[in-house]
Amino acid sequence: MEISNHVAEFSIVDDIESLSESPKTVVLQPHGALLGEAGVTFQSSLNQAIVDAAAVIVDLLWVNRVDDQGIAILLAGMKRAQASGKSLAFLAMDEATRAALDAVWEQQRKAKASPQTDRFTPNFEQFLDDHKNAKV
Repeated sequence: MEISNHVAEFSIVDDIESLSESPKTVVLQPHGALLGEAGVTFQSSLNQAIVDAAAVIVDLLWVNRVDDQGIAILLAGMKRAQASGKSLAFLAMDEATRAALDAVWEQQRKAKASPQTDRFTPNFEQFLDDHKNAKV
């Protein structure tokens, strides 16, 4: 799998010192199938781009196949970017890949949400039930 790597810098420069600190956007353009060894290579490129750039754009226009491993790679990139406070965007993602990625993201979000449990003792619950209609 070939991965094109484009770096674009976007900033308004007030002085020369801010030029060296300007945020940059990295655009990754993987080609072919996002699976197997090619997936590992892409994951390495994606991880490095997230470390190096303020924003990463992954253009999937030339990707013709994404398997479960590819979905896991994209999901890991989303998590890494979120944890790092970085921006990650996907362009030209086909419907099947988007649906699979959304489903896994939602499933993991629900798994992280802890179920609500009552924290009050049964006696206090009974007290609240007995007095919920009482006028003050």
